[in-house]
Amino acid sequence: MLGLYDSAPASTYIDASAPSALTLVASNVIVGWLLSPLELVRTRLVVQSASPIHRKYRGTFHALKTVAREEGGLAALYFSPYHAVPTLVKHTLDTVFRNMGSFALDRVSGIDPYDHPTTFAIGGLVWKTISAVVMLPVDTIRTRLQAQPRYTSKAASESAPLSGSVASKGKQADRFVEYRTCVPISPVPYTGMVNCAWRIITEEGASLKQLKKRRMAAMNGEGQRASNFGYYGLRGLYPGISVQLMANIGVFGLSFVKVEEMDGAF
Repeated sequence: MLGLYDSAPASTYIDASAPSALTLVASNVIVGWLLSPLELVRTRLVVQSASPIHRKYRGTFHALKTVAREEGGLAALYFSPYHAVPTLVKHTLDTVFRNMGSFALDRVSGIDPYDHPTTFAIGGLVWKTISAVVMLPVDTIRTRLQAQPRYTSKAASESAPLSGSVASKGKQADRFVEYRTCVPISPVPYTGMVNCAWRIITEEGASLKQLKKRRMAAMNGEGQRASNFGYYGLRGLYPGISVQLMANIGVFGLSFVKVEEMDGAF
């Protein structure tokens, strides 16, 4: 359209790249921040127990109303550092990695996608790999924080009367129900992004083989002399990293297949 390819980098038709890039990042961050309560509700609905007995949220609107009532209102969901900081970090980095790759390769690295398509494709693979390495820990930490309720009106909800009047039945319908998940979550609440990352590294960084080795050392009385530093690791911050990398390599290979098919058509 308009003489431009759909895959053309933004730098080919934008005169002032820096203001346009800042506008793009700012708009995505603002929209992501405005929709962050819905993302939190989505995570809660996905993680909550599937049992009807232990189910806390009945749907999207009920979950949004319940979270706002028990966790400080919509203002807390928007401005609390436990939700606002991960949201801003996530949407800022996600916008940069999703939309600034062609700009970085074309304008910064000087790799033209038409003169050097192979080099440009390799640069795109490297860019997507860096994106996966950076974004997976951010997404993991943000999901952990979203799945962790931070009650502010738990006592008031628990103290609702259970009489038979109509008003009491309305209060009974809104009484506090403990949030139970279908997957294990940390019994000790995280205090922020840094605390969550550090605890994942120190508590979930060991492999199954290392855990068995540490258990055997503890049974033999060697646990007091052994250091825990060897069991720290980043594996807990990168769930599914191998699948993501394989998908990036697959897309990289398909780009060459597409080019070869187009050459053969002529």
